[in-house]
Amino acid sequence: MPTFGARLTIDGQALPDRWDGSAATALNKLEIVWGRSDPYDEGEPGTLSARIIDPTGDWFASGDLSGADITVTRLSAVIGNRIVFRGRISKATATRQNVYNPVSRTREPVWIVTVSAGDRLADAAATVLRGEMGAKSVEGPGGWGEQGPVTRLDNLFDRGAAKLFSAHDTVDLEAVPDRYVVRRLHGQSASDQRSVLELLAQVYQLVPLGVVTYDPHANAVRVGSYATAGRSRLTYANGVIGVSVAGARVIDAGKVAVPDGLQGESTASDAIDTVQVSYYWYGADPNLTPGQQKRVIYTGAFLQRDTARGRRSDTNRILKIDTEAMYLDADEFDPGAVDGYNRFPGWLADRIVEIVNTLNGQVRLPTLRLDDRRLPLPTAVSDAYYRPYQLDEPVYFAGSAFNVLPNAGPQYQAIGGTLRYDRGWTHDLTVTPARSNARGNLTIAGLFGASDAPLGNFDPTIRIGDLATVNQGL
Repeated sequence: MPTFGARLTIDGQALPDRWDGSAATALNKLEIVWGRSDPYDEGEPGTLSARIIDPTGDWFASGDLSGADITVTRLSAVIGNRIVFRGRISKATATRQNVYNPVSRTREPVWIVTVSAGDRLADAAATVLRGEMGAKSVEGPGGWGEQGPVTRLDNLFDRGAAKLFSAHDTVDLEAVPDRYVVRRLHGQSASDQRSVLELLAQVYQLVPLGVVTYDPHANAVRVGSYATAGRSRLTYANGVIGVSVAGARVIDAGKVAVPDGLQGESTASDAIDTVQVSYYWYGADPNLTPGQQKRVIYTGAFLQRDTARGRRSDTNRILKIDTEAMYLDADEFDPGAVDGYNRFPGWLADRIVEIVNTLNGQVRLPTLRLDDRRLPLPTAVSDAYYRPYQLDEPVYFAGSAFNVLPNAGPQYQAIGGTLRYDRGWTHDLTVTPARSNARGNLTIAGLFGASDAPLGNFDPTIRIGDLATVNQGL
C-alpha cells in the first residue's frame, strides 16, 4: 500500500510535515473540517486548523500571516499528489510550549503557531459582486435578473466569481427534457447584496436537496447532489463468492474504524411528515382597476407534499426548502410558455419527498474513520475517500454489523468529515443513506438457485448480514 505525506504551503513557502529538531519551521499536525453533519443542512465553507512548530519565533514574527494564501496537499508517489485544502488564513496565534526534540531527546521550549483558515467558499461568502441589471430595472443597478440557472452562473462568473474558482458545475435549464419542467430563477434586488456563495446556493438548490460543495484540487465549486443506490448482486468469479453493487464502491467494513463505538441513532430529523418548497408567484396587481394600466407583481408562496410517513401520521414535522424558483400566473402569461416553469416547484417537491422517504426511519451510522497507517485501503478507494467534498457516489460497507438491521442503509453517501494529519492521515466521515435503498431479503433459493459455488468460498469480508441486502442471487 502507498504511504501518504502532507505538505502545508503558506504564500508559496512549503513547510516539512514533521519537525527534525533543527531551527527550521515545520508542520506539527492539522485538521480540515468540511461538509455537513445532517443531510438537510446547507453547505458550509470548509475550515483548517494547523499547528506549526517555530523553534525561534522568527517565522511567526517575519510577516503578517492573516489573509495569506494557504494550501494543504496530500502527497503520494504512487497515485500522485492531491490538494485537499485551498483557502486563506483568518487568524494566527503563537504560544510558548515545551515539546520533545527528536535530536536532543529532551523537551525544549519552542513557539507553537496555531493557524486558522477558511476555504474558497469562505471567500465566496464574503464577496458581493455587481450583477448585470441596470438603472431602470426592477432589481436596481447591480441586481441579478430573472433567468435560467445556466445564464445566472455565466453572468456570475463573468462578473468576478472566476477570480475565486477555476471551474464550476452547471445546472441544466430543463429538469425534464423537452421543456416539460424548466428551472427559472427569481431576480435578486441590488439592495439585498447577495454574496457569491448565496447566489451559487440558489442555483444548486434547484437540484433535489442540492448543496454547494468545493473541490480544492480542481479549485471548482460542485453540486453536492444525492447519490442513488445501485442494485447489488452476488457474484462468483475466480472461485470466490462476493458482493457487487452497480455504480457503487464496496469497502471492507473491517478497514473502517468506529471511534465512538457501534452505536446507531434515530432522531426526529428521521421522521419528516411534510416537505414544503417555497417559490415566487408572479401575477397581476389586484389593487389596480381592470382595464386600467396593469403591472405585474410577485410575492412569496409555497407548496407542500406529504411523505409516506406523513400520509399516515398524526404529526406534522415539516422540512422547509427555500428556493428562488418562479411560478407565473397562467391567466396573465401565455400558458404554453410558462407551463414548464410552473411545473418545477411541484417536480422539485416530489423528488425531495422521494429522498426523504428513503431517510425516514433510518438508523444513522456513527462516525466512520479511515486510517491510512493502521487500516490502509486499496489505492483507488483511498484516493476517492480522502477527498474533502461530497461525491455523487454510493458506498457499501461489506461485512458491516449494521447490515443485519432492516432500517440501516445498506448503501450510503459521505456528506461531511474531518480530515486530519498527524504523521499519517485519518478521515472521520459523516454518512447518510443513499436514495432508494431497497434491501433484497431474498430466500435461500433466490440467493443461490442452482449455483454450484461452494459455501466455503465466500470472500472473507462477507458476513451473514450482507446476504439480506442483496437484490440478485447467483
